[in-house]
Amino acid sequence: MNNQADKIVLFDGVCNFCASSVQFIIKHDKSNSLQFASLQSTIGQELLTKYNMPKNLEGVVFIENGKAYFKS
Repeated sequence: MNNQADKIVLFDGVCNFCASSVQFIIKHDKSNSLQFASLQSTIGQELLTKYNMPKNLEGVVFIENGKAYFKS
């Protein structure tokens, strides 16, 4: 997950809606271009730090081309 061109979805691993949303995205990502990690995971926490985002986020973060986008 170190490539700047990677498309990464970070999601709240304890949120049922977020987990369901990730399952929907996986099902419809025909090109398998997305990578996923929970916000609570080690890599999730590292990416939040890298993009100067609060470590206690709840919701979904989308990272693409070196930019992070957040929506709860």
